[in-house]
Amino acid sequence: MNLKNNSYFLINFIFVIIIGVVLCYSYFFYPNNQPISCVYKLQTGLGCSSCGLSRAFSAFTHLKWEEGKAYNSNALLCFYFFMSQFVFRLSIIFLIVIFKKTIRPFFIWTESAITIILFIFTFYKFLL
Repeated sequence: MNLKNNSYFLINFIFVIIIGVVLCYSYFFYPNNQPISCVYKLQTGLGCSSCGLSRAFSAFTHLKWEEGKAYNSNALLCFYFFMSQFVFRLSIIFLIVIFKKTIRPFFIWTESAITIILFIFTFYKFLL
C-alpha cells in the first residue's frame, strides 16, 4: 500500500468508525431515550431545522420510516446520505485491504467532489 492509498485508507476508516458510532448511538437510544436535548430549543423554546434529527435516525435504524419522518421531514435524506457513505467507504476499505487494489488519484478526486456535492444537496435545507 503506497502513501496515497494509506492516507485514503485512513480517512475512509475514520469515516466508517464515526458513522458507525452515530448509527449505534441512534439504534441504542431509541427516540424517547435520547440523552442529548436541543440547546436552541431549550434556550428559546422554538424548534430549529435539525430538531428531531436524532430521534428520526433512531426510528430509521429500527425501520420505522413514517415515525422518523414525523420527527424531522428532512431526516430521511440525511439518513440515506450517511448510510450510503458508510457502505461506500466500507467497500473502499474492503478493496484496499482484501484485494490490495491501488486507488488512483482520479478516483479519489472524483469521489471527493461527488461526496461534497451530495453533502451540500443533503444539508442545504438545514441552513435555511
